[in-house]
This record gives sequence, C-alpha cells and structure tokens, in this order.
Amino acid sequence: PDIQHHCAADDPDTRARVRRAARLLASVAVVFFAGVFLSRAFGDQSLGMTVVGAAVFLFLLLGIGRHLRRK
Repeated sequence: PDIQHHCAADDPDTRARVRRAARLLASVAVVFFAGVFLSRAFGDQSLGMTVVGAAVFLFLLLGIGRHLRRK
C-alpha cells in the first residue's frame, strides 16, 4: 500500500505562520542591533535603549492588535 506521510510543515497555513514568525524575530534582531549601533555611533547609551524600548512597545501593540482583531 502507498502510505503518504503528512507533515505539518507541508501545510501552507503552517508555512505562512512560520514565515511570519521568522520575519518578526528577524526584525526584532535588526532593531536591537540598530539601537546598539546608533548608541555607539552617537555615544549616547539612552538612545539605544530608547530605540529598543520603542521597538518592543510597537511589536507588542501590533501583536496584541492582530490578536484582538481576529476575535
């Protein structure tokens, strides 16, 4: 008998969710490193923390907003 194994990674919806999560995590890393580089370039440690804090706040707002909009 021909038995096909179904893997969750083959599902288009699952693949789309994984890609979305990967883009989100990559953007968090980019913003974090941009904040660190900006703080080094301008010599102001508070600038880097402000950029990182604002990015985290924005990501939380977007994530919570998307979740609430689905309901």
